[in-house]
Amino acid sequence: MEYSRRTNNIIASLRGLPQDHSIAKLRPAFSLGNLIEVLEERYKIGQSKVEDLIAQHWNEIAGQHAAHRSSPQRVVGNSILLIQVSSPVLRQEMQFKQQQILDRIHKLPGGGVIKALNFRAG
Repeated sequence: MEYSRRTNNIIASLRGLPQDHSIAKLRPAFSLGNLIEVLEERYKIGQSKVEDLIAQHWNEIAGQHAAHRSSPQRVVGNSILLIQVSSPVLRQEMQFKQQQILDRIHKLPGGGVIKALNFRAG
């Protein structure tokens, strides 16, 4: 039979044993198989990410001129794509074409989650 920590501490003090003052919580045990399934679902392990799909099609999305001087980095907040560009001039140029780039991304499967682009020069 399991008792609460408070009850266990009272019993320990009556028996002359040290009390448990840790902040850890007693949790029920889960099987490892269930844990793996939960982690795969939560972190989408084994599923293709939209960042990977965008990176594969970056030449068509950004255009030949800008593709070799820029690269998609990651998605932030589940909707903003960070794009690294080689210069401030290219950043300005790509900001002018931002809607066109977004339209091309939205045509990809799963690309509809991207709502905005953030360009970083450097």
